Order: sequence, then structure tokens, then C-alpha cells
Amino acid sequence: MAKATLKSIPVSSGEIIDLEIESMSYDNAALAHYKDFVIFVDRGAPGDVVQAEITTVRPDYARAKITELKKSDSLYRVDAPCKIFKVCGGCQWQHLPYNKQLEQKDLLLKRFFLRLNLPKGVLKNIIGASVIASEAKQSHKPMTDHEIASSGKALLAMTNPGIWNYRNKVQYPVRTVPETGRLKAGYFEWHSNELVNIKYCPIQYEQFDQILETVRELAPKYKIVAYDGRRGSGWLRHICVRAGINTGEALLTLVAINENLSRSQEFAKEIMDKHPELVGVCININTKTTNVIYGEKTKVIKGKGYIFEKIKDLKFKISATSFFQVNTLQAERLLEIIGDFIGGDVPSGTLYNGILDAYCGVGLIALSVAKYAERIIGIEEIKQSIEDAEYSAKENNIKNVTFINGKVENKIEDVLEKENPEVIILDPPRAGCNKKILESVIESKVKKIIYVSCNPSTLARDLEVLCRGVLVARPFEIKSIQPIDIFPHSYHVECVVSLER
Repeated sequence: MAKATLKSIPVSSGEIIDLEIESMSYDNAALAHYKDFVIFVDRGAPGDVVQAEITTVRPDYARAKITELKKSDSLYRVDAPCKIFKVCGGCQWQHLPYNKQLEQKDLLLKRFFLRLNLPKGVLKNIIGASVIASEAKQSHKPMTDHEIASSGKALLAMTNPGIWNYRNKVQYPVRTVPETGRLKAGYFEWHSNELVNIKYCPIQYEQFDQILETVRELAPKYKIVAYDGRRGSGWLRHICVRAGINTGEALLTLVAINENLSRSQEFAKEIMDKHPELVGVCININTKTTNVIYGEKTKVIKGKGYIFEKIKDLKFKISATSFFQVNTLQAERLLEIIGDFIGGDVPSGTLYNGILDAYCGVGLIALSVAKYAERIIGIEEIKQSIEDAEYSAKENNIKNVTFINGKVENKIEDVLEKENPEVIILDPPRAGCNKKILESVIESKVKKIIYVSCNPSTLARDLEVLCRGVLVARPFEIKSIQPIDIFPHSYHVECVVSLER
């Protein structure tokens, strides 16, 4: 639809209108139209008939909040299990039954990839996370909410990773309540700087709630005060906890403006004694005025500055600031998809000469695909992640992997020229790959790309360059796109794409 002029925009800020919700959009809102004009309705659900107040007006869309829910469709709207869902910005789709979340994510992906004109069957249905944990290795088929409820198993009690308690890492910004000295810790409200104090979160590893509460309780005793950037006062910026779901190990990291926590050893001992799953307590120092959570230096106060996690038959070292997939159970499935895309095209016992894993992190994918090639090369900007990856390679006795520390855009051209890999794995951050990286891949002799993306918008953009770029003499062809739900109850969706030429 062409952008509307100011005169043709049919709504104004503060106006109350009636809307019928059509589908979900790629954020916390649902999609509706008013006189052919796009309206995004916060916390809406398909089938809703609502009265809504316009809160934001832009040339090509407006945003609105529901003032009255006149009618809803029980197939699409349920009561969210989380009591603070309506205000918390941590997840966005808890008010949809899980099978409908998957349906809407499939619909969103079809919209994102529409301009690619994909042949029928290339875009697969999303692999959901609702299989009972003990059955995960036996089936990729998502269960319906009815099947889950009738199974009588532990998932609805939220004791196993699945669609609940799946997050293996949390990073909470903090505020200090002046009257009590206690910390508030949680997520920000959607489109707001208001911090929601979270005592219980149903999507994170359940031990995190208790660890975070202990930090709150101990804060006044150890004079731990939240940092206030406007006043330049205080100390603590974030509370971060991560866990190895399959090892039971947990790690607490306090992100602060310096390492000067008085009685730090006593604090660490007290919290580790109360929570024996904690194998270490760290302070990460971040002095920058930025939205980036971690600084470059991490100091271990007590114990270890890392945890171990096991994925299938591999053991991974994960330090306080290293990236690792947030959903361990779905990470296993992600690796299965990648393995099928890489290993499914070669005869049994045949190896590729080389595979390049760009943005390799702690080596999760690189080490998992090592059996498919004579040599594996991983590139990663974060030095600590490279150290973790090298440690894990030795721990797993994998000798055909080499890791390179540096920015992918600065290293990829040289690696492609010298190593001449047949396969490249691209797993970039949400911003996708920059032009230089895509050009280097296009100009190389790479025959197959496995592109792993958490952002369908930038993925569609990059696929268009790889397959249809004006200067692409040997374009790639998209063979398969397999979405996987790494982030239940949010709008986020992961895709694994296989391309060949």
C-alpha cells in the first residue's frame, strides 16, 4: 500500500475507534485495518473485536491500545499464565494458545518471504517446542495444546523445558527502591522505560526466580545500589544468570560500573551456600553509556567464571558473557536440522573438504558439524567465546577445528581464498550480514550455504542478494527453509535455510 499523506490518514492520536483484529504482527501487536489504513493493536489477538485508542500515528500506519475487548475468539485468545503479562515486555504472545502461536509465525514468514517467489514446498512449517522433553529426541512434530493437556505429563506443571521454563539465561536491568533500599529487577514495559519488578517468570529456568530474589534480599546488607546513569550514582546495572539445563550448573554475573563490591567474597559465599547450583559469581565491568549489556572485563569473585552444558554427546564451556542459544532443547533440534542440511547430500562416509562457520560463538555449530568435513574453520569477534570454543574442542577431542578471532567482515575474504571451503554457515546477529560478507561469499567457490537467522526481515533481504543480486554471476538457489520456534510466547522465530549452486 502506498504511503498515506497527512490529509488521507483516517485516524488521529487519542481517537477511539472500533477494530476487528485480523492476524498477529512481528512485535507485541496484532494487525487490523481502519478504512484500509494499517493499525497495530497492542496485545490484540486474531478474532478480537475491540474498541481501541490511537496512541501513535505515522504516515503509513498507526498504533493503538485496547480500551474495551468487545468480543474474542476462544481458539485464539486465552488467559496468560503470567500475572504481569499485560505490562511486562519480556514476552508478547502468551495470550495465544501455543498451536496458534505457531500458526501465526508460519503466516508471518509467508509474508516476509513473499517477494522471494519461493517454489511450493521450500518453506516448511515451523517446528514447535511443545513436545514433552523426554520425547524430544523421538519426534519433531509439535503437540497441540489438547494433546499436551491430555498427556498428563510434567510440561503443564512447568517442570521440564518445553514451551515453559525454557530460557537458560536472563539479563535483568535493575533499579533501587529509595524507601527500602531493595532492588527492582525485571524487564521494561513494552515501548517504555518503566521497569517491571519480576518475582516469577514462567518462561525462564525455574531456579532463576529464587537466585534473583536472593540478590534482592542481600542488596541492602551489602550496600548494592542500582546505577543511575542520569545522576552518575550507584553501582549495579544488570543481574545476569545462566544455567546448563542438562548439567544443572548455574552462574551469576553482576554487571556494574566497577569491580569495587565491598565484602564481595562474603556476598558470593552467602548466595552460593543458599543456591548450591551456582558454580560461580562474577562481576562484569561496563563503564560505557550504551545499551550493550556487558563490558570487556569480567572478574570472578568466587568459583568459576563459566558453566558447562551438554548437547547430545558434546560438552560446551560457556563463560559469563559468551553467546549460547537461549533454548537448550530447541538448540538440539536446530543442530539436527543443520546436520540434515549438510550431511543429507553426501554419501555415508564421504566428507566435505572444508566447512566455514561464520559467527561461530562458543563453537556450538562448528563442533556439531565437525564429523562432516576434513576441516572446520570458525570465525568469532568475541575473544572469550573463541577461548570457550577452543576449550570445548579439546574437551570433546575434536581435532579438525580451527577458530579465528576477529570480525567476520574482516576475516572472511582471506579465509575463503586460503581455505576454499565447500560449505559456509552464516549465523549472524539480528542485523544480518553486511554487504562485504555477502559479496565475499558470492565471489567464492562455496557451493552450499546454511543460513541461520533470528530475524526474518534481514534474512529475506540477504537471501534476495544471494539469489538475485544484479552482479551475481552464479546465484544461489534456496532449497529449503525450516523455521524452528526457539522463543515460545514471543514473536521471534528462527529459520535455517539451505542454499546451493
